[in-house]
Amino acid sequence: MRTSILKLSFMLSAFAIFSLAACKSGPKDADIEKAVNEKISAASADIADAGATVKDGVVTLTGQFKDEASRSTFETSVKAVPGVKSVVNNTTVAAAPAPAPVVVASDEQLKQGVRDATKDFPGVTAEVKDSVIILTGEIKRASLKNLMQSLNTLKPKKIQNNLTIK
Repeated sequence: MRTSILKLSFMLSAFAIFSLAACKSGPKDADIEKAVNEKISAASADIADAGATVKDGVVTLTGQFKDEASRSTFETSVKAVPGVKSVVNNTTVAAAPAPAPVVVASDEQLKQGVRDATKDFPGVTAEVKDSVIILTGEIKRASLKNLMQSLNTLKPKKIQNNLTIK
């Protein structure tokens, strides 16, 4: 009888040890998902339509980041969450905004601006045709830079420089 009590207590002890070991195997998927979702909330300025699912310690991320650096940094921070075995990053990076369209001034605007810009440069004549400024005549080298800067602010399609430099 005594041996059967010893066997029974040994079996109960072994069962308790294995049960405790199984409970301490690591964070549950729900706990990992909660931690990752807290990180998503903290990074809300960098990510849109974010989501995370966890299965067996594998985190699957979805959403759209503003840039690649944010995406990479976030993935690294998720990998550091206790219990995460790996990360499947299904997030995307937002497309860069389209460049602003090039604005070209009309011929009438250009003609008035060219008259104002060239009045201080005797010997320089300018013609405007199809938003292109055509320069002819003579100019001093020191004055050329100032003239060209003034003309470029008018936003012509092109400046055709046929000037002779003295």
